[in-house]
Amino acid sequence: MSASTVTKSIRLTPEESDELTKLAEQTTSTEAALMKKWVLEGMEAQKLEFAIQAYMQRKTDLRGGAAMAGVPYNRFLREVQARNIVILENDRFLDHLAFLAEAFDNKTLRQAIERVEAETATTRPAGPETGG
Repeated sequence: MSASTVTKSIRLTPEESDELTKLAEQTTSTEAALMKKWVLEGMEAQKLEFAIQAYMQRKTDLRGGAAMAGVPYNRFLREVQARNIVILENDRFLDHLAFLAEAFDNKTLRQAIERVEAETATTRPAGPETGG
C-alpha cells in the first residue's frame, strides 16, 4: 500500500534559506524533513491554542478541548493548569465575592471584580441573559 502525499511550497528569503541549510547540516536532517517537522509541530501547537481559547470562552469542556487539540485529556488538563487557567463552575461566584468585598470594605477586591466582569462581558458569546 503506497502513501499518498501532497506537496506544499513556501518562499524564503536568501537569508532564511541559508539559515535553513545551516540548521539542516547541524541536525544531519534534510531541509525538507526539518520543514515538515516544524510545520507539523506548528500545526499541533495551533490546534492546542484554538482548543485552549475555546475552553476559556466556555465553548467546550476539558474533554472537548482535548479532542479539538488532538491530544489526550491528561495532556490538555496539564496545559490548562500550566497556564494557570481557572474556569469557575459557580456562575454566581463573582456575586458572592462582591458581597465579601462590600462586607469587608475591600476596594482592591472590588476593582478586581470589576475588571473580571468587564473582561467577561467582552469575551462572553452573544445570547440571551439569564437571571439568577
